[in-house]
Amino acid sequence: MTHYRTLIVEDEVLIADTLKRYLQKQGHEVVGTAISYEEATEIYQKEKPDLTLLDIRLNGQKTGIDVAQFIQNQSYSCPYIYLSSQLDSHSINCAKSTFPSGYLTKPIQKASLHTTIEMAMYAHQYRRGEVGTTTIQIFDGSRNHQIATEDITYLEVDHVYVQINLKNGKQLLQRSSLGEILDQLPNQQFVQTHRAFAINKKEVNHWDSSHLYVQNISIPVSRARRKEVANFLKNG
Repeated sequence: MTHYRTLIVEDEVLIADTLKRYLQKQGHEVVGTAISYEEATEIYQKEKPDLTLLDIRLNGQKTGIDVAQFIQNQSYSCPYIYLSSQLDSHSINCAKSTFPSGYLTKPIQKASLHTTIEMAMYAHQYRRGEVGTTTIQIFDGSRNHQIATEDITYLEVDHVYVQINLKNGKQLLQRSSLGEILDQLPNQQFVQTHRAFAINKKEVNHWDSSHLYVQNISIPVSRARRKEVANFLKNG
């Protein structure tokens, strides 16, 4: 099972603590707990969780519905699952209007919680093109190689060739342009940073305004591509 960074938005402290224990036992990381709209949005912007568990009734005037609308309007938007004891048609219709990834009624059962999380995250990843393994065929001049795109860390132009760098430290050379290879790779996973470089965003360790670091190797970001690359990483 994949482990997710999760934000809990729940104004009942005992329930929030119980949910936190449930999640941590399954290996998930709880990036924060919030009891109000203000706390929830602050933590969300700071932590950018993979998933939000969202009580509809919160401390204060704003509700979990408002938090969901906030998430929808962010450049980085994660799936959210409602937690509620409300089963009236008004509450359900309000929740439906925000297209949640799930709706669990209290008291929350561990099995239902974990199943709903897995289904929600699978659907989210499927829509983003992240489910399954994509492969690309590379011809090095003598042999054809079938390579999983997940295994590619970055691409570098070498005269009339492109060097494909792999996680295991190996490199393959293909006589091709960088653009031709990028056309075969998932555009939600790879981005060109410079006329001679492209990276797999999942392999980026850290970055600044002019460089990315993949396995601690410095990859330049050209001035013309800085905004595009920054948005690409932000929305990842």
